[in-house]
Amino acid sequence: MKFYSRAVWTKIQVLGFRYKKVFILFFGIYILHWAHAILFKEVDYIFVNEYTDKKCEIPNLDSHDKSITSFFHRLNPVKCEQSSDFVFIDHEGILQINQSAISDSGHQGVSCAYSIVKRVGDYDVQKEAEVSIEKSAYIGADFFLVECRNKKNEQVYKKLHHTIDYKSRLQQYKLLNESNEHLNVYIFGIDSLSRLAAQRTIPITLRYIEEDLRGFIMKGYTKVGVNTFPNLISLLTGKVCYSKELPPYVEQLDPYPFLWNNFSDSGYATMFAEDMPEMGSFSYWKGFKEQPCMHYLRPFYLALKKFQLPDIDWGYLGWENINIRLGKHSALCIKNTPKHHFYMNYYKQFIEFYGNKRKFSLGWLNELTHEFDNIVQLADRDFMLFFKWMKDSGRLDNSLLIVMSDHGIMRKSIKNTLAGRTENRMPLFAIVVPPHITARYPHISRNLETNTKRLSTVYDAHETLVDILRSDFLRSKTALNENEKLPRGISFFREIPEKRSCDDAAIPGDYCVCNSYDQMDAGSTVSKDVAQFLVSYINQVLSKQGDKCAKLQISLIKDFFLVNSNLQRRTENEEFTFRNIFRSDTEDKKFLSVFETVPGHALFEATVSTNKKGSYDVIGRVNRVNKYGNQSWCIENKFAKPLCYCT
Repeated sequence: MKFYSRAVWTKIQVLGFRYKKVFILFFGIYILHWAHAILFKEVDYIFVNEYTDKKCEIPNLDSHDKSITSFFHRLNPVKCEQSSDFVFIDHEGILQINQSAISDSGHQGVSCAYSIVKRVGDYDVQKEAEVSIEKSAYIGADFFLVECRNKKNEQVYKKLHHTIDYKSRLQQYKLLNESNEHLNVYIFGIDSLSRLAAQRTIPITLRYIEEDLRGFIMKGYTKVGVNTFPNLISLLTGKVCYSKELPPYVEQLDPYPFLWNNFSDSGYATMFAEDMPEMGSFSYWKGFKEQPCMHYLRPFYLALKKFQLPDIDWGYLGWENINIRLGKHSALCIKNTPKHHFYMNYYKQFIEFYGNKRKFSLGWLNELTHEFDNIVQLADRDFMLFFKWMKDSGRLDNSLLIVMSDHGIMRKSIKNTLAGRTENRMPLFAIVVPPHITARYPHISRNLETNTKRLSTVYDAHETLVDILRSDFLRSKTALNENEKLPRGISFFREIPEKRSCDDAAIPGDYCVCNSYDQMDAGSTVSKDVAQFLVSYINQVLSKQGDKCAKLQISLIKDFFLVNSNLQRRTENEEFTFRNIFRSDTEDKKFLSVFETVPGHALFEATVSTNKKGSYDVIGRVNRVNKYGNQSWCIENKFAKPLCYCT
């Protein structure tokens, strides 16, 4: 038996006591974490629409619904390093040395070299041997790392750069020219962004799309899958994801019939650009064995993580979402560049360097929206300027532009409200068509306008892309036979029938948002209260125009409906938490009122919500149903004009 001195034994006892305290501390933290999860964890409420075979009534929602506006706030602008790159790519794709930037840096005897970055499967990259930069040069690859040293051999510059190696592709593929009949396709994707969230966070961009580009925003666009993967698969294949329509999902996705392959076969240059490789839409699963498109941005972001990881403050982004900046510069930056600029500049190079060659591109931005609800607002002006460059430079003259998302907000605390549930199912989808197309085929413009108010999906977007691929703008002139079974996908160039249901559009009940209306007594007390509230609301809006507009009064309540969301909760499929015991998930009642006012005999339609306290809120806008002619000649405000009867 081994004996210890009193001093040694005392030390052993002290150490043992310390280990016990550490164990108790960690055990206590574990218990607290477990208790918090059981007591307070936000659970995803599961709702299913049980009326998927009925004609769809698109829900009328307010982008500033009170149940979710508290989650959104303004953020401070992005602040990156104030420095200039030592090298740059010019408008012909040539690498140039930025001598003025080197001189301004104060470093002496600077020499630079680049290393081409190559893709190694879908999950790794490697650098090739360094090549000294003696003068301007064309880089025969899309990605390269530049490192510069001063005369003391100290590294003074290190940055990953991108370009478009178009010369190699022009030699390898027979690319054809764009034309009035053979349009380019530019898809600009933003992850996890509903149409209404876009109105809150990127209003400058949406206004530019609608007013300057004359784009069409689909108010009934609905997701068909839970997350990005199934929605993008259906966009690019027209097939139902996880079904027998597609090859068995075992290895990589190369065998899938992606539409970009069809465009490539038709003489198009192709590009797929996506940030956040750890959240990749396809590589999050099995990825691709071979590079899926001629130009593929994923290796660039893999290289950023591998070669410039210390400069990427991934963990700080959550704090910036609540306006707390932990570092000197924004976590959205890599040195002097906001990270989303890499994506947008690569996209811009692709469009620019291929000139008048046919182009198909799919871009997808994740970081600004995937985890956080507010950060995308910081890119609003950047998005608008990108689309403005496309228009001003003539890049949209022979191009179809789609700005879209896959689904709405995923945060449970927002999804567990009625407004949030609906937003999650209704992503942003906007489409811009060249003016010469709508001028030569006026039915396309009429149908697009009609379809903004119809139920639509990614299958319809796929059929629209097929029309572009085939240069078929006349097929859409023929109306569908509504007596026959409707096809799953209907091109946006063709009128989508008003009677379309979620079943017709292959939207599962989990994601169907279609409302239904129950006729109610237009002479009831609640009907009169709602109509009077709405007239008071209109008069309040008109009061901002001074005394130019008459004060309106109700002359007739034409129709009154109870609006049903048709979403039935399935508690048996939800995870248990005590929080649900103390929190009910009831939705406010909604009513639709159609009423006439005097003077002017204007016919209005509006939806209101009412809570347990009996107060009302207008959802969306009050819409003028009949024509107003010159009744509002005295004002120019576009929102008040349909409401005003000039005195």
